[in-house]
Amino acid sequence: MSRLALVRDPRFLQHITPETHPESPQRLVAIDNAIARLALDHDLKQLTPRSASEEEISLIHTADYIEHLYDDTERARKTDGLVQLDADTFVSAETYSTAKLAAGAGLTGVDAVAAGPVDRAFVAVRPPGHHALVDKAMGFCLFNNIAVAVRYAQKSAGFKKVFVIDWDVHHGNGTQWAFYDDPTVFFISFQQYPFWPYDSGWYLEDGKGEGKGSNMNIPLPAGTGDRGYLHAFDQLVKPVCLEFAPDLIMVSAGYDAHRDDPLGQQRITTAGFAMLTQRVADLASATGAKVVVFLEGGYNVKSLSDSATATMRVLNAASDPELGAIHASYLMPFAAGDAQHITDDRNVEMVNDRVREVRKHFSKYWQELR
Repeated sequence: MSRLALVRDPRFLQHITPETHPESPQRLVAIDNAIARLALDHDLKQLTPRSASEEEISLIHTADYIEHLYDDTERARKTDGLVQLDADTFVSAETYSTAKLAAGAGLTGVDAVAAGPVDRAFVAVRPPGHHALVDKAMGFCLFNNIAVAVRYAQKSAGFKKVFVIDWDVHHGNGTQWAFYDDPTVFFISFQQYPFWPYDSGWYLEDGKGEGKGSNMNIPLPAGTGDRGYLHAFDQLVKPVCLEFAPDLIMVSAGYDAHRDDPLGQQRITTAGFAMLTQRVADLASATGAKVVVFLEGGYNVKSLSDSATATMRVLNAASDPELGAIHASYLMPFAAGDAQHITDDRNVEMVNDRVREVRKHFSKYWQELR
């Protein structure tokens, strides 16, 4: 029996960006091709998403912003061109309906894990969402898919405490600000730092009001590899998640921290993403939480599709021997020519110091960090 639901739809290709734009429809085409090549489409429970309603989207976004995005899409339709919202975010003739479908795909994933029999879902969507603010598009993102899904999960699907992990190379600023004062949502974000967006992502941004201590940033220097990310996960994410005890874990899975990605300078391998995913699965098993993973960034179509399908394979594995074979399949290609199966950090002491700083700061909020 499949453990993992895959939510995808060819209509996500209808959101058009300029020809040389990194966030292109080819990203999802590459993932679809990798799924077919690995025959994963026979192993997963495949779901067709529904569109989110304006009411559901307004759980996060303002009515004015929703209306403006609709109007901008209509302008693009009438001119048969693109409308530019900021330096790198564009609207085409089908963007509004595609963005509603992307937001709705997250709700489809939430409903799937709430109802069973699957307990995990991967939501393969575009446009991505984690930079979208409540009243503004930003950084390729239009509606904040994961944030809308968090609120929907709490309001309509019976989940109470949601733990959100963001491992995109860029800080998930939109998601952070959406839940900054909410103690029922713990947001934890890995990001290259300093890096875009330059006005957020430092570890002193730790929440406010009742949400103080429920927002954790892990700002990692350029050149951080698998070992640094896994060390940060074990020292920070794992103990806090176990103490927080969520009933739902969501992941903003950007794969642009991969060593082959053109936009970031981190050094995670596909094997590293498989290991990060394994840690998420282990936390879900320990807490009894369901898991919903959302595609965010990743702009080298080979490393993106390899890493996204690695995440799917790990989440769908039904036994320890199967998991062992999956992890070995990603480690083995490095064995012949590289003594290290996973990447070290170029600034190992800086990484270790940063993890210690973050742990010390948050120890006043979380006993497991003391």
